[in-house]
Order: sequence, then C-alpha cells, then structure tokens
Amino acid sequence: MDQHELLIRHAVAWAEKRRQPLDRDLLQTVLELRDFHDATAPQDWPAGSAEHLMLVRWPSHGPSGEPDVERLVATLDSFWRFLRGTGRMASSSADPRALTKEARRAAQAMPAACADPSRHGATKSLIEFGESIGLSLEGVASVEEANQRLQQIVEAWNALPQDQRHALSSPSAHQGSLRGIAATELLAGALGDGELGDGDVVDDDDPWGLADDSGIIPFADLTEVAAGVRSSPFVQQCRRLAEWVGRGKEVTPKEVLRLAPAREVYDVLGLWEWERGEQQLWDAAGDQLDLPLRSEELLSTAARDSFRSAADCRPLDRLWLPSLEAGLLAIEGRRAVAVGAEPRSDEEWRHLGVMLLASLLIHTEPLYVHAVVGALVHLLDPARHTLPLDDLEDWWWQSPRNPYAGPGEGRTWRTASDRLLRRALHEMDDTGVWRREGGQLRPTPLGHDVALLSAQLAEAGVIEG
Repeated sequence: MDQHELLIRHAVAWAEKRRQPLDRDLLQTVLELRDFHDATAPQDWPAGSAEHLMLVRWPSHGPSGEPDVERLVATLDSFWRFLRGTGRMASSSADPRALTKEARRAAQAMPAACADPSRHGATKSLIEFGESIGLSLEGVASVEEANQRLQQIVEAWNALPQDQRHALSSPSAHQGSLRGIAATELLAGALGDGELGDGDVVDDDDPWGLADDSGIIPFADLTEVAAGVRSSPFVQQCRRLAEWVGRGKEVTPKEVLRLAPAREVYDVLGLWEWERGEQQLWDAAGDQLDLPLRSEELLSTAARDSFRSAADCRPLDRLWLPSLEAGLLAIEGRRAVAVGAEPRSDEEWRHLGVMLLASLLIHTEPLYVHAVVGALVHLLDPARHTLPLDDLEDWWWQSPRNPYAGPGEGRTWRTASDRLLRRALHEMDDTGVWRREGGQLRPTPLGHDVALLSAQLAEAGVIEG
C-alpha cells in the first residue's frame, strides 16, 4: 500500500460523509509532491505552505499543464478541515480557515505560474520539450522504450542553439526541491564552487546531455562505469542467462520460462547461491551459515523443486525481467530467444548496465526500494569514502517509510528494522553499485550513475524513492 493511501482513504470517506468536495487524484498528487521535494509530512501545513504548493512546487514539479485550480482549492480546504476535525493536523500548522484564504489568493496567480517555463524544474522542462516535438513519455511499455524515448528527447534538446536552450530552461534546475538542493550542494563541494577540475568531462561521457550549467550532478567517468558493468556479477549472470537461452527456450503465455527449463537454468546458473544469501538474512543476528557441502546440495535441490512457476523463483525472476527489458532476450511466439549482441564500446557497456539495473530497481519488492535508493543517494556524496552500515541503519530507523519505525521504540522493532534494511541491500549486493568492506559500503562509479538514475525514476513516479 502507498504510504499515503490509508490517510487518503480516511479523508475521502470523511468528505463523502459530510458531502464536502475532495478530489482523490489531486490530493494524492499534492501529498506526493510535498513528500518527495519538500520532505514534509501530509499533516504539517504551516502558514505559507499553501502558497508554496500552488505557486512553487506544483509549477516546478507537478503534472504538465494547469490543474483545475478551483477544484484543487476545494480539495485542500476539505483536507485541512479533515485533519483538524480528526485531530491529525500537526501543531505547527496554521488554522484551516487561514490556509484556505491563502490558497484562494494563490489560486489567482497559479495559472500564470504553471504556464511560466522559468518556474519549471529541469526534468519537467525536458519532458515538456519532448511533448512539444511529439516525443511523450506517456504510455511507454518498457524501461528500454522509456530510455530510448528519453535519449531522443535529449538529442533533440542538445541540437537546439544555446540561447534557445537557456530560454526554455529554468534558472534553477531543481526549483527548491530539497533533494535537488542537497545533490547540487554535494556537487559544488566536490568541484570547488562549480568549477570543473582537470579530469572532469561533461560532453562525450554524458549521454543524457544533462551535465551542463543546469546544476545537475554529472554522470561518472565513462571508462570507470563501463569497467564496473563488465565486472558486475549481476550483469554477467544476465548475459549467462541469455547465452543459455540461445536460439530458444519455451515460455508460458505469461512470457516466463516453463517449469522444466526454469529448474534447469536454476542449476546451470547456480541461483541457489543468491537465494542462500537472502535466507541468511532472516536470521535476526545476521549470522553466516556454515553448511557442509552435502547439506547445501540438498537445500539447493529442495529450493529448486519448491517453485511451481518461474515467476515464483525470485533469483531467476530478477534476472529474467531485466534481461527482457534491456534487450538481451526477446519473446518470439512461444519461445524466448537471445538477441543482445556483445557490447563493443564503453558506451554500450554502460548503456547495458544502466538498463539492467534500472529494470532491477523497478521490479524490486516495493518495501525494499526506498531503503535501496536511500543507500544509493547517501553514497552520492563525492567526499564520502565509505558509508558505515550502522549509520545507514540509523537513517532507516528514522525514515517515515520504514514500517517498523512507527509501532514502538523497543529493541524488537529496531531489530526488525535492521533486518529489513539488510535484506533490501542484498537486492543490489551483486550488482556492483557498492562494495562491501566489513561493516561499510564503499561507493563505485557504476553506483553513482545508478543513484542519479534512481532519483530520476523516483521523481517520475516509476519507483518509490
């Protein structure tokens, strides 16, 4: 369930009972915008927050075009009344009547604010430019298609004369987004107040075309990222899967391997090793299991025989979906076939790695995604050499998206929180986005690029970041 879903349900039921106007979709957009870009709780509405929402946050990062402003004001008014009437409103909030007056004043200027390109964030500006030339990201069927469409938009954007790009761009790339501000501050600290160092490259090594004077963090060195992709166990497993599929393996109508070949490749790729690592994390102390070889073989056989569909086998499914979406595999009728060619350049290696890992993030268990993205973003700090797991566990314990942070302060809840984080990190341990060094995570160039992409995916609503 979405983190705001329960609150929205209660608000909708409250409004219906009192015949108050409340648009569920508008309210969900409001709460998501404030949560992601302003790190603000849905119950916290101090004086000035209504104006900020309508004249800054919605124009900069909200949906393209102008919302039904009158309906938005009515929805906000009902929501504020609901919060106050049910005792949910934060003590720092203004009176609902004062907030509604503030919203009505802002409503007069909101249409012009939404239509002003200088108020749009960088991602929104790029997406709207794409829509203006007939390249919309709406309705894309896969990660690969989205990536190809975005690259087409970027190429068209880069082909514009510089004065046109500046005219279409916002003077502030992040328009006050706390996440954007934090990332830009990290970059400024690394590059000496925005000045590029001798080894920094922002042209040929930037396929997205976003590492200019817009304030967005540039991607990592192409050669280093490509090397990270080549050495990634996850990427190599996907390539081994494609090699095994070869000219064709039978699939079900749901486009997953049939049971017999699924069990075969489970053994061929040694997928028990990944699953064994996941099972170890269910131990509260995180102890490593030191099993005799014969015991491992028996457990591997039991695990292989336990799933009744390839989709039930997590270690296989996490390779299968990314391999399809990154173009290593394709479905032709009732068979899967290998179609991906060997990458021939550093650029092609980076493209393959980023595509595979973006798809893996998208299909990761929703409960784990926020913890994974949080770890990646923590490692974006260019001054950080390692990240202690203890620090990451403390951050996760305070996260509003941690299901164990709210019920209580006891040791049992904290242990459950730490275990969930460890299982979430295990999802990416074999990808090369970080390196384990005892109780620390060390950042990698590949992880840097995936962290930037994960922030874009979260902002676009593709993943819960």
